Amino acid sequence: MKRLLMISLLVILVSAFCVTDSFTKCRRQQTYRSPDSIVTFSFFIHPIRVGYKHRLIGNVFLTGNVDYVSSESELLLQAGAAYILPRKILLFRLYGGGGLEVSRNYGTLYPYIVAGTKFLFFYAEIIHSLENNRSPGYRFGFSFSF
Repeated sequence: MKRLLMISLLVILVSAFCVTDSFTKCRRQQTYRSPDSIVTFSFFIHPIRVGYKHRLIGNVFLTGNVDYVSSESELLLQAGAAYILPRKILLFRLYGGGGLEVSRNYGTLYPYIVAGTKFLFFYAEIIHSLENNRSPGYRFGFSFSF
């Protein structure tokens, strides 16, 4: 067990050094400059979803979303943080994060986690609320950066 732990720690350290360009003779690649603000609109999967991401430091964003579920006449408010990976994977810019979700009708407060991607002016997200017996939610729509 101790040997496995040491090997995994070594792999994590080597990968961290390779990703952050800490070696002396590495090539310097162009760094990604995150936009200051991102506004999202989604109306494809569930009727109306509006979100806003504001850059805090580097690639860390404060997020806020308002989701309206018309079948239950419910308004869900979400606030949290997200981290956008500084490099593209194929053509996609991936991000992940979490926060708190508040229900207007029931007054409940639950944490949630989110994983998403941006592509040109589209975005897609998977939101998983950590409430018992609740299925994940999906978002797909338009994303505008400025």
